[in-house]
Amino acid sequence: MSKLRFFTGIQASGTLTLGNYLGAIYPILKIQDECEIIIIMIADLHSLTVPKPNFNYRKNCYEIASLLYACGLKEEKCKIFIQSEIKEHTELAWLLSPYITVGELGRMIQYKEKKKSEETGNLALLSYPVLMVADIFLYDADLVVVGQDQQQHLELAKNIAKNFNNFCGKELLKLPTFDIPKFGAKIMDLKDPTKKMSKSGNDYISLLDEPEKIVKKIKGALTDSEEKIYYDPAKRPGISNLITIYALLNDQKKEEAERELQNSNHYQFKLKLIDLLNKKLSVIQKSYSDYFFRIQEIVEKNNKHLKILAEKKMFLIKKELKLK
Repeated sequence: MSKLRFFTGIQASGTLTLGNYLGAIYPILKIQDECEIIIIMIADLHSLTVPKPNFNYRKNCYEIASLLYACGLKEEKCKIFIQSEIKEHTELAWLLSPYITVGELGRMIQYKEKKKSEETGNLALLSYPVLMVADIFLYDADLVVVGQDQQQHLELAKNIAKNFNNFCGKELLKLPTFDIPKFGAKIMDLKDPTKKMSKSGNDYISLLDEPEKIVKKIKGALTDSEEKIYYDPAKRPGISNLITIYALLNDQKKEEAERELQNSNHYQFKLKLIDLLNKKLSVIQKSYSDYFFRIQEIVEKNNKHLKILAEKKMFLIKKELKLK
């Protein structure tokens, strides 16, 4: 049986958080040996939908790539690249745009929410899902992993692929298996566990946080008045979020973590979690320092490798559309 070609993307809008590690990177670590190639796109173009003045996107891309490898992704297996370095992403997005309507894009929940929160309905926010669809189909991936908040965009991707393939009379866009991780896919905010941990807030844990910051953030994490430790995200979102973090870092099921912690109080549990987090992050941070000095060379090599794949795919598509 042939190995899988895996694809996913990570926004280039800030540092990587614990939520990124547990929700996106950890699942890849579990399957990387089963894959022929792991393609991870650092989505700097997607990050431009809401412009950030004086933000150094390229430096941020290199930081993210260094952290991804530092987390344990294998350099020879995992090809991390920068989206804007491969022009075929934007080219394919334009070629796919006739196969979706403005009305459909305007109904996207993320567009409505960001339009409201950012007080802008710019074209980039509206058309962002079409670029995401191009990202997905450019490398003929077998497996694509996305976040829970991307479900609506996946349906749009399927519709565009269907419309495009019907027009061409052949399956030029390969529909991959889409996977949305369940347990641990959404690590919540430490102070408001009803919201997802986000780089835009102040209560996230960065993979580059110093030990004293971890102590302060975990001790200040919201729990509740019931001292017993058990998992119930509906009634006890704060303590359940910490159990999720602890279980994943320990490579446990949540039930195993509950059994281990059943005789601990909140204070004792938080101390255990602080110790575990600092041990894990110290290893990542040391490896990050080693990677950062040579990451530009690694990424540029990956860019060239993936550009060849992208050019081959675009040649077939443009030939079918009589553009070649």
